[in-house]
Amino acid sequence: MSAISAKEIDGYEFDWIASDADGHVALLSTAGGGYVPRQVLRDTDALDAAIQAILESAVSSGVRFAPSVAEGCENTWLMMAERGVFAFDADPYGGPYKRVAMPERPIRIEELAEAARPLVRMMALEGLRFSEIEKIDGDTLVRWDRSKP
Repeated sequence: MSAISAKEIDGYEFDWIASDADGHVALLSTAGGGYVPRQVLRDTDALDAAIQAILESAVSSGVRFAPSVAEGCENTWLMMAERGVFAFDADPYGGPYKRVAMPERPIRIEELAEAARPLVRMMALEGLRFSEIEKIDGDTLVRWDRSKP
């Protein structure tokens, strides 16, 4: 288990995953400034393994939209959406996470690779529905984080 602090990722791109009230899954990219809940930082090895397990799973969805990235760069948001995962990206200045990729057929936790399920269940953002919201503000994540032990 590898834990890190919020200071260690400040200013760096950091990806994490969560689920919503419907059991759908999202990848959230900090762009160096997005808020990351403490629970996410407790075991980054498990987080990395969960994200890798999702990326290694078969394509299961068309994509409603995803951003373009520079030639030669891996489009992780598109790749996640092709696997049924929503993608949100923050900005370097700590602005809200904005939905940047949307699958046609969102995946549910029980359909995920086994390695990803426990972590995604632990990061259940109750009250949110990734299919209905275009942004997740930091205050929402802070309140959720403070409600957890």
